[in-house]
Amino acid sequence: MGITVIGSLNYDLDTFTDRLPDAGETFRANRFETHAGGKGLNQAAAIGKLREPSSNYSVRMIGNVGDDAFGKQLKGVLKDYNVDTTYVGTCSDTSTGTATILIEEKVGGQNRILIVEGANGKTVYDSKQLNEIFPKDSHEEEYVVFQHEIPDPISIIKWIHENRPSFQVVYNPSPFKAMDTGDWVLIDILVVNEIEGLQILETIFDNHFVEQVKEQIKDDFIGEYRKVCEILHKTLIDQNKKGTVVMTLGSKGVLFCSHENPKVEFLPAVKDVPVVDTTGAGDTFLGALVTQLYQGEKLSTAINFSTLASSLTIQKKGAAESMPMYKDVKNVM
Repeated sequence: MGITVIGSLNYDLDTFTDRLPDAGETFRANRFETHAGGKGLNQAAAIGKLREPSSNYSVRMIGNVGDDAFGKQLKGVLKDYNVDTTYVGTCSDTSTGTATILIEEKVGGQNRILIVEGANGKTVYDSKQLNEIFPKDSHEEEYVVFQHEIPDPISIIKWIHENRPSFQVVYNPSPFKAMDTGDWVLIDILVVNEIEGLQILETIFDNHFVEQVKEQIKDDFIGEYRKVCEILHKTLIDQNKKGTVVMTLGSKGVLFCSHENPKVEFLPAVKDVPVVDTTGAGDTFLGALVTQLYQGEKLSTAINFSTLASSLTIQKKGAAESMPMYKDVKNVM
C-alpha cells in the first residue's frame, strides 16, 4: 500500500514579532500570515514532497476537517502534494482545527504554538472503520505514522499491532502525553526531540534520577542525551527486538540507534543555516525519514537526508509550503 499518516489537520495563524508581550501589555507585531498546518498534515505533506519521484507507493492522510473554508483549503494543499485525502472526513458540527503560532524573529525564529482541537477531536475510529481503512487482504508493506494531536492514537496503534502485525508503526509523541510503560513496545520507530525524550524519562523513573540527568546535560549535552536515547531504546522500544529511536537535538544535531545497530550514533546539524522560521522543521525531518526508510535506505543514510531536508525548511516561512521537494534535498547532498 504505502505510507499512511493518521493525525491532525490545522489552519495555522502566524504572528511574527520581535518579542512576546508581557501580561496585560499590548505590543505591535511585525506581520500576520496564514498557512496549512497540523502535525499530521505537515508530516503527510513532507512525505508527499520528499518521496523519490520514480516510486509508485501511495501516501494517505487520515483525519478530519470542518465544513468550512479552512478545511477545503487544507484538503486542497494535500492533493497538491499528491496525498490521498479519501479518508479525510468533513465534520459539519465543528470547525477545522487551528494553531496560533507566535514567532520571535529576533531569537532565531523560535516559535510558540497554541492549538484549538476542532475537527481533530473527531479522529477516533472503531474496529469496523479501521478494517475499511486497512483492508485485511492487503499484504503490501505499510508504514503508519502517528502524532498526539488527536484524542487516542494509542488505541489505533494497539489495533494495528493486533490485526496488522506486519505494519511498521512510527510514533512522534507530540504534544507529549504520558502513556502506559508497556505500550511503548508497540512502537517500531520512535521519533522525539530532546524535550520529549526527557518527558518520557519522567514517566518511567523517579524525579531524583531525571533531575540528575538534567544537571548533567548542562555539562555534557550530547553525551547525556546519548544516554537518554540509549535508555529509551533498551528500556522501552526494543523489547521485541525490532525498535528504532531517533532523537532530534535542534541546532545541535540528531542521535539515533536501532536493533540492528544498537550503539547510539550522532550526526551534527547542518552549519551556517540562515534561520527564518523553525515551524515544520521537525515534521519535515520525520517525513523525510519515513520516506527514506520505506524506500529501503539504511538508517544513517535516512538521517542524513532528513537533516538536510529540515535545514532547507527553516530557511523559509510557513510549514507545509516551506518544505523542500526531493530534488531540492538531492541538490545539496
